[in-house]
Amino acid sequence: MPAIHTTDSPKAASAVSYGMLARWLALAALVPLLSACFTLTTEPRALVLQPDGRIRAMSLPCPPSGPDTRGVIQLAKLDSRSIRLSTWNIHKEGDAGWHDDLRALARNSDILLLQETTVQPAVQEILQSTDLGWVMASSFSYEDHDFGVLTAARVEALASCTQRVVEPLLRLPKSAVISWFAAAGKPETLAVVNVHAINFSLSTDAYRAQMSALADALAWHAGPIILAGDLNTWSAARMKVVDDVAIRLRLTEVALAKDERTLFLGRQVDHILTRGLRVLAARAVAVTSSDHNPVTATLQWAEP
Repeated sequence: MPAIHTTDSPKAASAVSYGMLARWLALAALVPLLSACFTLTTEPRALVLQPDGRIRAMSLPCPPSGPDTRGVIQLAKLDSRSIRLSTWNIHKEGDAGWHDDLRALARNSDILLLQETTVQPAVQEILQSTDLGWVMASSFSYEDHDFGVLTAARVEALASCTQRVVEPLLRLPKSAVISWFAAAGKPETLAVVNVHAINFSLSTDAYRAQMSALADALAWHAGPIILAGDLNTWSAARMKVVDDVAIRLRLTEVALAKDERTLFLGRQVDHILTRGLRVLAARAVAVTSSDHNPVTATLQWAEP
């Protein structure tokens, strides 16, 4: 992987301080005052890059029995022998150095999952120059910019759908994109879930509902699965919810050879879980260009 801006003291080496928690809670108190600046569509809004370079806004709900891919023309397929995946909460592109780090990740990914991202021109340029198409689930818009989660890939997805939930306390939405990809020589499709999970809540009820909705959307799927992103698993109760979903979908957490994932309250919040895939390599890299460290994995279709 090309060089990424690294820290001398990796964030994974120590937990985020309670002082930061206090600042987050202070921000939460201000959200009602700021919410008038945010725009939230009635229906969840997806932004999809078109072949001609235009961006189309549409609604992409998740069908209970999965998308109908009959008649879909797929010119390119993933290489089932090596699928390079990266997931990164890019912190709204608010920290110095994100351009270079995003470009490095994009160049070395077949599938790139971003959370807390926009599709500002600089992001579009990086994705276009690295030959990645994309679909975004917009959580909300602010000052004419959509913020949400984005799945970029080197091949066009057979289908994608989006989900959106509203934070119980902050009232700011969180979103997810589910995409299905074809792989060379494989009859099954690969389902890829990119999720930014609910953060602030007094109980796990809303968090469990969000994760259960993702599992419901994949209940019919028989092929391999990747579920990844910022899962905000900063408590044992939240991790238990993820574990329950993993049991339901038969997912396994990817172990990292170099685990420098960002910690919050002493726990990792960024994860990659898979089914039906072998892990060839996986690591997290400490960066200064976000408050989260990117996580990468090279995966291979597992033989039955």
